[in-house]
Amino acid sequence: MASSQPTRTQLWLGLTRPRTLLSGLSAVFVAIFYAAYIGPIDPLRTALLLVVAISAQIGSNIANDLIDFKKGADTEERTGPLRPLSKGLLTEGEVRRALYISLFVFLASGITLVALTSWWLLLVGLAVGLGIFAYSGGPYPLSYHGLGDLAVLVFFGWVPVVTSFFILRGTIADPVLWHLATAIGLASVNILIVNNYRDVDEDRKAGKRTLIVRMGRDFAPRFYLTCGLLSMGFLYPIYSFWGMLLMLPYVVVFSMTHRQLQESEGSELNKTLGATARNVFFLALLIGAMLLLRA
Repeated sequence: MASSQPTRTQLWLGLTRPRTLLSGLSAVFVAIFYAAYIGPIDPLRTALLLVVAISAQIGSNIANDLIDFKKGADTEERTGPLRPLSKGLLTEGEVRRALYISLFVFLASGITLVALTSWWLLLVGLAVGLGIFAYSGGPYPLSYHGLGDLAVLVFFGWVPVVTSFFILRGTIADPVLWHLATAIGLASVNILIVNNYRDVDEDRKAGKRTLIVRMGRDFAPRFYLTCGLLSMGFLYPIYSFWGMLLMLPYVVVFSMTHRQLQESEGSELNKTLGATARNVFFLALLIGAMLLLRA
């Protein structure tokens, strides 16, 4: 029996890739948790930070799909979640309008934050906007040259955590802040590792030279494990006895997801991708709990 046609709501949700929103929110949550650990925070700025994070992630996802579609990187061999544009279920015009709406929300909320904080943050907003398109587009697309993992560390770790903390606390000169930003950034890199591991054959044919394509499939589980262990290691400034006990469940679920990565193939890795995004969010909440225990 043929599978039922997805509804319009399902198509639009698929375009935004809701599972990846956990990763985009996780970095901002880490900054909020650490800022609140130090002292009271402004609720308006906090709410705007969450809107910026969600709209930037959605814009990045839509831009990536649109650019990959134009480059022909989404083929019939794709085993990842449904991409409505490549299947002809949404038109290019509809997807472009969705991209413009997400960018408008991102810019409107971002400019409001700039007005409340510092006009120097416009440079950060410009960098994020360029990063959205430079990831898959432009004269030297990062994801096509093995630099996607570094881009994730920068734009899902350092930039959102450090910038959000600056908005809430007015400083970035805090070594613990950079440790937390690196930890959540490395955990987020694992989402891309699973994605590229799943799509390695398709990416190779499309000329998308990800690290997994360059280094081979066997590299992916080792890279995944390295990023996961390093992300936990970078949390050492906030370690405590009870905090370490709290980390044990995270170690268990991370180990289970790593095993999934080793044992799964093709579309089975979609479950691993969702579990990895969940792990990133779990780590962000764990950081908040560890800070609370030190308060």
